[in-house]
Amino acid sequence: MSSATQSRVTGPFLDLVTLIEAAANLADVVGWNDLTLSRVAEAVDRHVSSLYSHVDGLDALRREVAILSVTELADVVWAATIGRSGAEALTRIAEAERDFARAHPGRMAALRGHLSVEDPEFREQAKRIAQPIRTVLASFGLTDQQVIIGHRVFSATVRGLIEPGTPLGAAEDDIALQATVTLFVTALQSGNWPTV
Repeated sequence: MSSATQSRVTGPFLDLVTLIEAAANLADVVGWNDLTLSRVAEAVDRHVSSLYSHVDGLDALRREVAILSVTELADVVWAATIGRSGAEALTRIAEAERDFARAHPGRMAALRGHLSVEDPEFREQAKRIAQPIRTVLASFGLTDQQVIIGHRVFSATVRGLIEPGTPLGAAEDDIALQATVTLFVTALQSGNWPTV
């Protein structure tokens, strides 16, 4: 029995929230590119036609999964910074994003694939990811413009290292991630962060 079959939703009740979560879970198992309405229907033990009472089609369901994914990652990043500041907070943010990517490769692929889409609801949740990161960066004395650039550099670097399929093994990835954060913090603490 496959993991997707084992995670099948059973019972008479199916709402949109349950459907979206089931689709996200399935994407984590089979891969984002292999997510189809027929597979989702099988996972929730419904006929494909019944899914159209909740979503307009696969693209609409994919959008919902992307929004769920970015919302969950925002929650993870916020939780990582509670009671922490400075270097510790940046380290925990990086580790939290790494752990989320490893546990939810389908969700991360959904999130990445929706970044270039003009979607106000998605963008609002993406801003929630940025807020704690920018707050930590500002605590190092950076100007508003430096915070914006620092955030882009930090996030691009971290997500590049946690991208599924990188040539390094998990242990080497962890070392590289910690080294990256350490170098980043060293630059922030030096007082010589680049100006633009």
